[in-house]
Amino acid sequence: MKLFLKKSPIALFSSLFISKVGDYAYEVVFVLLVLDVTDNAFLIGLVYFFRFIPFLFFGPIGGWCADNFSLKKNMIYSEVVRLFPAFFVFITTITGTANIIVLILAAIGTTIGRSIFQPSFQAAILKIFSIKDLTKANSLAQIINEIAAVMGPLVCSLLLFLANKSTVLIFDFFTYFISIILLLNLMNLNASKTQSFNFIKIYRETASYLKAISTENNNLFITLVGSTFAILFTGAILRFLIPAFVLSIGAEESFVSSLFSLMAVGTIIGGLFYHKMIVNVTSLKLMIFWLLYGGVLFVMPLAAILSLKFLLVFACVLGFTGAFVDISLVSALQLYSRREDFGKSFGTFSTLANSAEAVSGLIAGLFALVGLMGSFLTMSAFIIATGMTGVIKIKKSKTPPSYDSRE
Repeated sequence: MKLFLKKSPIALFSSLFISKVGDYAYEVVFVLLVLDVTDNAFLIGLVYFFRFIPFLFFGPIGGWCADNFSLKKNMIYSEVVRLFPAFFVFITTITGTANIIVLILAAIGTTIGRSIFQPSFQAAILKIFSIKDLTKANSLAQIINEIAAVMGPLVCSLLLFLANKSTVLIFDFFTYFISIILLLNLMNLNASKTQSFNFIKIYRETASYLKAISTENNNLFITLVGSTFAILFTGAILRFLIPAFVLSIGAEESFVSSLFSLMAVGTIIGGLFYHKMIVNVTSLKLMIFWLLYGGVLFVMPLAAILSLKFLLVFACVLGFTGAFVDISLVSALQLYSRREDFGKSFGTFSTLANSAEAVSGLIAGLFALVGLMGSFLTMSAFIIATGMTGVIKIKKSKTPPSYDSRE
């Protein structure tokens, strides 16, 4: 516990909290701004398409930066990169010049910043904390993220009530500014290696890395690929199917909001209990948690037929299970990756996961042709199948975890 109270951990987690509150407030106001400038469904989809696509290009670059540059500088630069789009949208909003092109450019800039930040943040946790403290650190990061997920929209709502959208944008700008100041107090976290930047080489190395771990590090490969497939089906359920299904069976919009609030509460509780319940993180446990997560999702629409109130309970359980998935996923990536490849692992996962989330909406739309209930059950079943497949493959391989390179 004393380690968590030292200057660098406090700076790292405080920066994460401030930045995430701004992120989540920005998420809400960004949707409102998009709806203000267009009611064309294609253009709205185009904006969100460009929010995810930069991960394809900058995910591997973010991982490479984490392996080759100062982690402290990477995180500071990423906050600077995200600060400018927020300020850009603020200026165009108050001058009445905001349009779809402005929002697409802002979406791209914000995504580039996230692509750089996440691998460096996860690698920083590994540099600061020992193996035995990793689950506690990851649990804390997850709890901070979920608290921010609740506070961000609340702050946005308050500012919209008291002022306007421009006020939310300037609030977001200052959260990045404060985050940068906090990160300046972080100790210097130097890279494991230094190589010259080569755009083509980075992508070749990423492809070679995936091919290599598929034969040499089965646990890491299943963690990466298995979780990507699960996210492929999870993203659309959370973002589209749950709200659409709940509204289709007669619930109010406020009920949908309550469901997501309870999910956040469940995730916070899960984060608090994780390190007390899980001592050793393995890829097998991760895939079991994915299986359970899919199981909860599968039961939710069936329970809703009996009573909408059942959904409130299952939302909390889903959040609790989701915390175990998220923390196990990050911890497994940290534990199974070689020290010199931490950034590459997170960059590769960032690319795969966000690409999967971008495709997720399209898949949901195709499945929705058979109806919301059918789509919900089918995609949940695929998550269960992904978890089961991962469990079977890990048990067949019987590859023991190896943590030597990180101790």
